[in-house]
Amino acid sequence: MNEIIKSTITGKGQVHLYSSGIMHQTYEKGVNLNYQDSLDEFEIYKDGYCDEKRRPILVDLENVKTVSKESRGIYSSKETVKFFTAAALLVGNPVSRIMGNFYLGINKAAMPVRMFTNKDEAISWLKGFIKD
Repeated sequence: MNEIIKSTITGKGQVHLYSSGIMHQTYEKGVNLNYQDSLDEFEIYKDGYCDEKRRPILVDLENVKTVSKESRGIYSSKETVKFFTAAALLVGNPVSRIMGNFYLGINKAAMPVRMFTNKDEAISWLKGFIKD
């Protein structure tokens, strides 16, 4: 992903922007994401990262304990295509894998979304969605 050119602490994690143009959202261990958390993240994305161009994002779910239905609704809304070209969900533990499968099975995203267990494979896939 190259070097980090910008970072911001979100309510329950941190988002980085790499020189490649890929965003990377990480979370603190044991996080429960709710509707307000997701709204706050989207404000950060909109105002600080995607104000001039749409970007691919890697969302690391490995530390996430739960994601509320309302929060999942935000991430699968048509509004997401205003900010993102694609999303890769990085899962590793059984809980994050279940959440990723649930998200992909229930919520119909307005952009390409794939689940990965390997960070390098996720990044490689996201590189195909970098818009100049």
